[in-house]
Amino acid sequence: MTEQSPKQWRRAKVKINLDALSSNLGKVREYAANSQIMAVIKADAYGHGMLSAAKVLIDADMFAVAMPEEAYALRSDGCTKPIIVLHGFSNVTELQAFSELGISSVVHQQFQLDCLLEAKLASAIDCWLKIDTGMHRLGIQVDEVDAYYAQLSMCFNVADVFLMTHFSHSDVTVNINNYNQLSSFINVINNVDVSCSMANSAAIMRLPKSHFDVVRPGIMLYGASPFKDVTAAELGLQPVMQFESMLIDIKVVKAGESIGYSSTFTCDKDITVGVVAAGYGDGYSRHAKSGTPVWLNDKCCDLIGRVSMDSLCIDLTGVDAKIGDRVVLWGDELSVDEVARSCDSIAYELLCSAGAAHSANR
Repeated sequence: MTEQSPKQWRRAKVKINLDALSSNLGKVREYAANSQIMAVIKADAYGHGMLSAAKVLIDADMFAVAMPEEAYALRSDGCTKPIIVLHGFSNVTELQAFSELGISSVVHQQFQLDCLLEAKLASAIDCWLKIDTGMHRLGIQVDEVDAYYAQLSMCFNVADVFLMTHFSHSDVTVNINNYNQLSSFINVINNVDVSCSMANSAAIMRLPKSHFDVVRPGIMLYGASPFKDVTAAELGLQPVMQFESMLIDIKVVKAGESIGYSSTFTCDKDITVGVVAAGYGDGYSRHAKSGTPVWLNDKCCDLIGRVSMDSLCIDLTGVDAKIGDRVVLWGDELSVDEVARSCDSIAYELLCSAGAAHSANR
């Protein structure tokens, strides 16, 4: 008998549709036909499996990851595309590894610039100078760009220099912050002849003036919408992750009785309750509220009560169901965006959590 990991013992399963991933990349091309694509596959490709995603996204021009170790894993797996590490290097040892493996670094602080100026590298690396135009996370100030760019351009450890920034409100199309950031970035890049990148998924679809030379799709690759007012399907995107389990029990709970831990749900009438073999141990959010949709036999049932580690309960009143029926937590039949809204969360978090819980199964 083949030995299994504990994650393979779980009833809830995550399945990845790589054809949908490829289709979504094609949508990026439609939205930004004149730009190169930096496919963002950080955090294990948002829970979808970074190494397998990289093999499918062969039409992307380059990849972006957050951590050096992610870039190392891609190179070890045979990936030859340009790879950009968004956090950049944190010490000289990592910088030397970038040089040896042909990995590009984002530069967002003085320490990194000093390392580049002082190091003795085997090969020069490409650098993406990150500018803080209003996100106030990583990035140098606008008035520092000229000095940084001049030093990087003259540094023998640097091959090519690119400029990038990041939106803080691109999921809200009409927002003054977007226009202020775009204006600030344009003012900077007008002074230099260099390739630039600004647009994430939301900006790719709604802020075409921010496309520039390179766009950076993330969540849209995985078939979720970055917007509250439009669905992924309406954007022409296909869900890549299918998260499903099975119905393991059916019972009637009387009016006035409560369901689950802490009695967060009390029946106002007699209801038929289904128990599903999925919980926060499988990466499903414990913050899902009563009323969160769960798909079963062509109907969306309401989640009722608090999500447990291994199970959750749904209202089966009026639903034709039997033990063993397939239950979809999100995927083709039910959008992860809809589930995320009921959890006061976003699709990014749900996908990463479920993907991490089931990574051993892929």
